[in-house]
Amino acid sequence: MRNTMTLYRVVNPDSLGSYTELLHHEPTDERVDEPAAWHRLRSWALAVLSRTEQRFGMYRIALMPLDRDGAPDEQAFHDLITADVDVVEDYLCWSGASELVPAPRI
Repeated sequence: MRNTMTLYRVVNPDSLGSYTELLHHEPTDERVDEPAAWHRLRSWALAVLSRTEQRFGMYRIALMPLDRDGAPDEQAFHDLITADVDVVEDYLCWSGASELVPAPRI
């Protein structure tokens, strides 16, 4: 199964009506359940944010399966979570120039 690194913007993060909007994705050979991929995903997401004009906000990053059309497959990702697979997913806050309060991964 091919995978992709994804970067989503969290829209209305402080409300029950929040949702995510896909901004970028890049195919990768990393596996969805590979913990070492977390560092590469985070570095990639911060590099994407720094070279775009994304403003202050919360962003979701995840390593997801690709569908047949080469797009991130949200349903396959949720199926992995339901199957109790440890997926690579996290959130970060962006100031418009750098990450706010970087969260070290243990």
